[in-house]
Amino acid sequence: MNFSIVFPTRERPHLLKKLLYSIADNTEDLSKVEVFIAIDEDDMTDYEVLEAFSFVKYFRVKRSLNFSKDYYSFLAKQSTGQWVIAVNDDCVFETPNWDSLAYEVLKDKPGVIYGWSEDGLGEYRAHGHGNYCCFPLQGRAGIEAMGCFFPARIPTWGADIWIKGLYDQVQAVVHLPITIRHFCHHNKTREQDDISKRIASHQVGFDVRPTYEEVNLLLKAKRNACLQKQEQTVS
Repeated sequence: MNFSIVFPTRERPHLLKKLLYSIADNTEDLSKVEVFIAIDEDDMTDYEVLEAFSFVKYFRVKRSLNFSKDYYSFLAKQSTGQWVIAVNDDCVFETPNWDSLAYEVLKDKPGVIYGWSEDGLGEYRAHGHGNYCCFPLQGRAGIEAMGCFFPARIPTWGADIWIKGLYDQVQAVVHLPITIRHFCHHNKTREQDDISKRIASHQVGFDVRPTYEEVNLLLKAKRNACLQKQEQTVS
């Protein structure tokens, strides 16, 4: 499996349907892409739409406000893809054959890698935090080294900024020529709904700077991944 796409959803089946159809329509080889979705146990929404997509697997989970730990990192650990992309249910994959385009960039890279994709946030990005993206890609080796996709101490907004800062420090960031557009109230493309309001009301102050220990841990994993890549090339 090349790519795993992971995200939670709740009470927004109209948005979920758009996202899943965008993946189905714009993926060149669906046999190498899997979508893992977390749905709260107390969510009574009709998700009949999921039956139309053979590449989707969903998990019923306990409702949580720690999206980083209980949704994204949980799903990343269940997934099997060489690269994992964290998205939201309010986005769409816009680029035709996005999987082939991303693969061409990533295929010769080690397993510790961050992939930046266009998200449409533009000028609405948080100031002072560089050119992060809403929907980062990470290689499997990096996720395993850190033990998570996003750190549990940043439960909601800010985790995307943190992960970009971490990979910047180990010089393992690549640009992917794909667009995963975010339709949200942050960039004024959609009104704020009850779900996003609930997330905002429980947001805590976050530390966007990775610790010295975290940087060194990922740096060590990067070195090991580079050695493994070299050995594979030689053999």
